[in-house]
Amino acid sequence: MRLEILPGGEAVEQLRTAAPARILELDGFRALAVWMVFASHMMKGWPNSHADSAWMPRWLFLILDHGWLGVDLFFILSGLLITGILIDTRDDPRYFSKFYARRSLRILPLYLTCIVLMNWGHPGYGSYFLVCLVFLQNFVFGFGIATPHGPGVFWSLAVEEHFYLIWPLLVRFVSRRAVLFSALAIVLFTPLLRGIYTGKGYDIDGQIYVYSWFHFDGLAWGAVLAIWLRSRFFSRAMAHKLVLGFGGALFLITVLGYPYGILQGQTVASGALRYTQAQCLFAALMVLSLAYSGSVYTALLRHPFALFSAGLSYCIYLIHVVMGEVYYWGLNRFGIDEVASFGLPGSMLARTVAVFCLSISVAWLSQRYLEAPFLRLKRYF
Repeated sequence: MRLEILPGGEAVEQLRTAAPARILELDGFRALAVWMVFASHMMKGWPNSHADSAWMPRWLFLILDHGWLGVDLFFILSGLLITGILIDTRDDPRYFSKFYARRSLRILPLYLTCIVLMNWGHPGYGSYFLVCLVFLQNFVFGFGIATPHGPGVFWSLAVEEHFYLIWPLLVRFVSRRAVLFSALAIVLFTPLLRGIYTGKGYDIDGQIYVYSWFHFDGLAWGAVLAIWLRSRFFSRAMAHKLVLGFGGALFLITVLGYPYGILQGQTVASGALRYTQAQCLFAALMVLSLAYSGSVYTALLRHPFALFSAGLSYCIYLIHVVMGEVYYWGLNRFGIDEVASFGLPGSMLARTVAVFCLSISVAWLSQRYLEAPFLRLKRYF
């Protein structure tokens, strides 16, 4: 039986084998992830003048500049939610057909629509969109295929789909303890693999960033949290211990890796462990939010705008960079000098406001008229 966590978290100690039917705080993390990625692309997706960011406090610039780590937050969240679904349905005789049918209804309608429309809007990139059809877009470096600017964000969908080709088999046929140990093994092995191949000369911002096996640890961390959420060890007291563990790991990784350039960006230590640093932080925050679900401490994650954004996040993620391209196309089309028309802080602020409005509008239309009709078909699975 699924149990709801009561306001204030009174039911936390009762959870043993099932997760709450819905944890709104996880929607808040989904919203945080998509706006982190959005901010990163608004900061670095197009050339900016010094004036674009000179007005920002240093701390704000650093936060926005690291928004690309929102993808790693997405991976942890996906691993938590999907592994939870798989665990809760593992005894269903239609386990595989239900999972893949429901996932297809969620992912494919919007994804295929984007491929068709973006292929039309990006002539000359047909090879890229062909590999997107078989979820191999994160291997274009190896294929020697050029990647268009906006649709380049599709790479992360391929990472997830590759993980979920194998993971449902594991959850279905082995014990929960074996699933946990497998996830922990991935968590430990993946940074080592990144370090080895960074040392071999793989590009940190290229192959290391997008190849599937270099990013499976985020999804595995989510799986670990899903298992913890359904275990007899799920409690606030244990959450505090886990947070201390994640915090200690983050501190040690940073301190021990500092002499080896972990914060520099183009070193073996950075290639191996910078994602692990982010995962420790995100996992700690998620552990606390799960333990204090429904309480005043997590109210910001349940804010109406966060929940609204979460519902649109999939489409926003897929289209927001393309909406930036549409914005610049419109300026060129009408002969508008952006800086002269909008003033300082210049193009970045104007672009951000315009792309935000465009992305929200298109995502709302997509949810209402494209995604929702297909999602209603889930009841048959």
